Amino acid sequence: MIRLQKITSKNSGLKGDKNKERIKANKSGNSSILRVYFKDKHLQRVFIVIVTVILAFLIVLYGATPKRYRLTLGEKSNYDIIAPRDIVNTVKTEENAKKAAEEVTPDMKEIRNASIEVINSVISLKSFIEKSQKDYKAALGSISTSSNSEYKELAQKELEKASESLKENMNELGITLRDAQIEYLISEANPEDVGNFESVLRSLVSDVMKKDITDDNLRERIMELKNSVEDSNLKQELKDIAITVSNYVLKPNRTINEELTEAKRNAAYNDPKNVEIIKKGQRILSVDDTVTEDKLKVLEDLNLLETKSKFDFALAGGILVVLVLLSLLLILYMNNYCKKVFYNRSHLILLAVVIILTLLAAMAVHEYSTLIMPVFIATMLISILLDLRLALVVNIILTVAISLMIGNDDKFVYMALISGSFSAFVVSKANQRNKLSFAGTVVAALNVLVITAINIINKSAWDVALKEGIIVFINGIASMLVTNWILPFLESTFNIITPLRLLELANPNQPLLKKLLMEAPGTYHHSLMVGNLAEAGTEAIGGNALLARVGAYFHDIGKLKRPSFFIENQMGENPHDRMTPNLSALVITSHVRDGYEMAKKYKIPLVIRDIILQHHGTTLVAYFYHKAKKCDKMENVGEANFRYDGVKPSTREAAVVMLADSVEAAVRSMTDKTEGKIEGLIRKIIKDKLDDGQLDHCSLTLKDLDTIAKAFVKTFGGFFHEREEYPNIKNTADSVESHGTGEDNDIYEKQLSEKQNVKGEK
Repeated sequence: MIRLQKITSKNSGLKGDKNKERIKANKSGNSSILRVYFKDKHLQRVFIVIVTVILAFLIVLYGATPKRYRLTLGEKSNYDIIAPRDIVNTVKTEENAKKAAEEVTPDMKEIRNASIEVINSVISLKSFIEKSQKDYKAALGSISTSSNSEYKELAQKELEKASESLKENMNELGITLRDAQIEYLISEANPEDVGNFESVLRSLVSDVMKKDITDDNLRERIMELKNSVEDSNLKQELKDIAITVSNYVLKPNRTINEELTEAKRNAAYNDPKNVEIIKKGQRILSVDDTVTEDKLKVLEDLNLLETKSKFDFALAGGILVVLVLLSLLLILYMNNYCKKVFYNRSHLILLAVVIILTLLAAMAVHEYSTLIMPVFIATMLISILLDLRLALVVNIILTVAISLMIGNDDKFVYMALISGSFSAFVVSKANQRNKLSFAGTVVAALNVLVITAINIINKSAWDVALKEGIIVFINGIASMLVTNWILPFLESTFNIITPLRLLELANPNQPLLKKLLMEAPGTYHHSLMVGNLAEAGTEAIGGNALLARVGAYFHDIGKLKRPSFFIENQMGENPHDRMTPNLSALVITSHVRDGYEMAKKYKIPLVIRDIILQHHGTTLVAYFYHKAKKCDKMENVGEANFRYDGVKPSTREAAVVMLADSVEAAVRSMTDKTEGKIEGLIRKIIKDKLDDGQLDHCSLTLKDLDTIAKAFVKTFGGFFHEREEYPNIKNTADSVESHGTGEDNDIYEKQLSEKQNVKGEK
């Protein structure tokens, strides 16, 4: 009835709690939904990746965006500005192109019949003069009978009439003469003069027309014709007329072939020789140089002017695409070959932090020299803290990402790929701080070797090779110093265990181990023996032997809380003689949780704390369980109350520590320590643990268990001690054999056997 009331009360309490949760959920609304989503591990990984890519993009974009300057046309430069890439000087190129086009000689073509037309115009001029003279003479004949005064008047009118007619005819030829010259030709020049005039002029014109006459040199040819007329034997009056006619009679006999000339000019304008390129690394402006129009345009094209700077979308887009592809490559690799890191949130955050810090460092120093960028720090840290293969892949990805900042500097790329990859291998085997320092020296030497080789290939000057060799040597040493400095912070922050950290924990002067030695010496020596066994067993199956040894050193530190309650630390009276079995079992099993809390207080890494929590699993405390059953004649003893409330081993190392713990206690109590009996006992204990389900959550196979047993037997050959024979207690239907044998069980079963023997003797 009471039990029913408790259950009812419990159910009503649960309903009340659920109602409260519903009310709280309604109040919180979407915020609670968001909290649920953020607890999803898949979404957490996606969030970490997105944030990392965004931060990497911003860092690389900032590093790739060149420094901008405040300059105006005509002022003195206060900066030494070097071209970050090849750039065309557009102003100078345009000037060169125009000059080349202007210097092109026009392509000429002949004007057909030009000479004939000019000669014909001279002949026509003669015909018009002769016709006017003939008409004028005929008119004079018709008025010859008139009086003298009338004759002069009529003769003048006929002369004017003939002059007008000749002028009109000359206009058709494009020739213009003064009135006096026209009247002279009509009234005063005789036919012989006109014939001589035409003959001389035609000859001179013909000579000139044999030469190339264009619009450009027409004036020169006219002057040439005039000079020839001046040197002729014509009368002065006719010379003057011929000189005047020279202004009109000549015509170009050649003209520009516009189509072909334009094609030539376009070819000259577009000639690649006109392009003036400022090469990458070439100085654009020096201090105190005057800022010219062309240099200002170059700086504007390079987006280096503060006043005309604009966001480079093309650069940003290209960098984003490359970084997204690199991130996708890294994700695919980790998902296939490095799942332990990819599915561990703290490890993934550590990887992101290392990548971002490396990019930040590269951004900060790349303007001074690309050879001092500490890309090796990331490779070393990832190799030590996470995984060697992952370090190699990250080294390649970081090299590509950083090269976006520095414009594909070949020396940096070669050094980062070669020396960076070597550094991952060099530090992966370093298990002491001094070896890590030696690894830094090796990396520095590799840097010098790579850079020297590249300088030899590029035929660089020896002083350049020496300077760069010193820089990269310092880079290697500095990278190792920074790695050594930052490693402990990352280990403690992300609860990552490394060989270096394990060796520090295994030091006997470690505060918790020293405390264990001073306050519980029996437990301390037992832990050392378990450590030897655990290391041998773990090494035999290819596990982390150093982790198993250190885990064994700390597995029983919970006994420091009540050291005298554990038989290996007792010098006299056993306090369990005055306690009930239930209370004794509670004290014994509590050392697991006590050890976990104590390790947490002393900041022992999580992986060691897990071994402490798992080294007994849910093993039955058999001695006090059977003691309780004997005390309770009704046998109403719950087995669950006498089991450890720990966690079953989830790793191979924790499982080996569990087996080593039980085996060490059992073999230590044997009297006849022959190899066969030791091996039989070891295999029996392992089988008990397997049957009890204590090894269900780890990845040990039956073959691994056999290998571990052989390693234990071999290890015991080195430290046999004479002890009393391990008692074989016969249990009732629920035998100890079916529940496994733990170290504490073994000790207290031995104690019980001794007491029974004493009673028997009495």
